[in-house]
Amino acid sequence: MAALTAAAAVVVSGCGASRTIGSVVDPVARAAQVTAKAPGYRLTGTVQVSSGTVTSQGTMTGTIDTTDHTGVMTSTVTADGRTAQVAEKFDGTTVYMRSSAIQGLQSVTGGKPWVEIEYSKAMGAMGLGSLQTSGSDPAQFVDYLRAVGAHETRVGTATVGGVSTTHYRVTVDLDHYAQVVPAAQRASARQGVATLESMLGSHTLPMDVWIDAHQMVRRVAFSLTECVENQHLHMSMAMNLSDYGQQTIPQMPAASQTYDLTPVLTAALKKVKLACTGTV
Repeated sequence: MAALTAAAAVVVSGCGASRTIGSVVDPVARAAQVTAKAPGYRLTGTVQVSSGTVTSQGTMTGTIDTTDHTGVMTSTVTADGRTAQVAEKFDGTTVYMRSSAIQGLQSVTGGKPWVEIEYSKAMGAMGLGSLQTSGSDPAQFVDYLRAVGAHETRVGTATVGGVSTTHYRVTVDLDHYAQVVPAAQRASARQGVATLESMLGSHTLPMDVWIDAHQMVRRVAFSLTECVENQHLHMSMAMNLSDYGQQTIPQMPAASQTYDLTPVLTAALKKVKLACTGTV
């Protein structure tokens, strides 16, 4: 739940103009634009979330087709000495999840193997507004790179997945983000950013990004501390993007095999406080 909340706060997508620094288009913002136009990609990544003495670690791998807004993802999560594997499928803002490791789940679902979550409704329950999302695709973090500020450093070069890249260290200006999305999405973007800033206690988000010669993002990494239910959560994530191009469209679970968990999750998320006293 902590990882979901952390990821959800920054899932704000959309297409718009890149920011310019002086008379030169910022290379990181430009790469975020170019990457957003790709019809799809393969994603691998790692994530770690800790709070006090509790730490969970996970890996993820999958494919996303941005043209049809579909995807598949397999995640392995280890926490408190236990490991669980979760399979996910995305169709627009609907997420289907399956895991045999979640004890008692099928007793809740009546034996149905998949749970269905309408992601936009769940996010709205946390006060994030009607965000423009495409499911729980973690690569939507890349979209924030279109709002990089003037604090940008070229670190050097590196090979990522066999591809030569340039490594940049940037600072995302969260207050600027709403200005680079289409006008129809700006109100939701401002609301989502305000919630994220309250969680972070900051108006900026440092990130590292690796860009290839074709202006495609190949890796994104960041660490942050946020506050949920007056508890500080430390989160770090690294993602590699590869195999850009059209991806195979997955077949979604049949209605007879799914249980709609949206009402239960929505009711639970309405009670979640996404900030600490004294933050932004």
